[in-house]
Amino acid sequence: MALMHPAELAILLHRALEVRLARLQELLASGDWPEEVEPLHQVRVAARRLGAVLDLVDPEAYPAHKSHRRALKDLVDALSLTRELDVHADRLQAHHDTARTPALAAVVEHVQDQVDHARTKARRTLRRDLERLKLAGLARLLEVPSLPDPFQSTSLQEAAWELLATRSAAALQPLPELLQQEDPPTLHKGRVRIKKLRYALEALESAFVVPPEAMLAPLKALQSALGEHHDLAALEVLLWAEEARLRDRHRTVLCDGLLELLGEVAEARRAAFVHAGTLAPACAEPAFTAAIRPALGLSAPGRTHP
Repeated sequence: MALMHPAELAILLHRALEVRLARLQELLASGDWPEEVEPLHQVRVAARRLGAVLDLVDPEAYPAHKSHRRALKDLVDALSLTRELDVHADRLQAHHDTARTPALAAVVEHVQDQVDHARTKARRTLRRDLERLKLAGLARLLEVPSLPDPFQSTSLQEAAWELLATRSAAALQPLPELLQQEDPPTLHKGRVRIKKLRYALEALESAFVVPPEAMLAPLKALQSALGEHHDLAALEVLLWAEEARLRDRHRTVLCDGLLELLGEVAEARRAAFVHAGTLAPACAEPAFTAAIRPALGLSAPGRTHP
């Protein structure tokens, strides 16, 4: 049997689970949320936050933990394409609003038409996918019969740090190498690890003596910069695919305009990568440890209590 959390941490995590499950249920209760951009985004975020807590709790204390975790992952996956297309639509509108010439605006409108068509199709598919998901069963996460005391003999703060240390090593140790070279898929994976660390930090916030804003703020900033980079890289892939389709149909004028738009998107993508590089040092693992351990009331790295 796996070593279980101390009771104090188990209770803290269960309360975090209750709050995040209630938020997700509240959002899902609005029947028209799949049709709206921001509510759909909020459902996806809420599902990720709840999933992050499920990754922290002791699975043996929660019946059907694995199936609940899979249901949340399936929900996030089902929403991913629609969310990505919504982001593309928003960015394309920004390019349209700032287009230097009517010709470039027309090219953007052409791509907007393609994206709008894909969004409509994605939402039809999404409605079918949602009918197959077993989301109602998530309420069973609240039916934990007991959290016996003690699971293990250690302090709440030491147990919280143990959870965070594992995730900080996974997310922050690769940062220097990650930001040496612009590789969108690798950067996206790095962003996901940072997001998981941030969500874990937020879930464990009640264990802190001092609020952990000293590290939450830089993690959020780096995650946002890498998110912008990912969105631009994904839009670039879409635009290149459309350029190839138009070239095959000998639509040379539209192709030329698309290349101009691609230049703008590529420039913004490179700028986002550079910006992420300037934010990364504040998120280095030594800085994280030096900020988080004292905020938990633990000795700083390299020091022990007398």
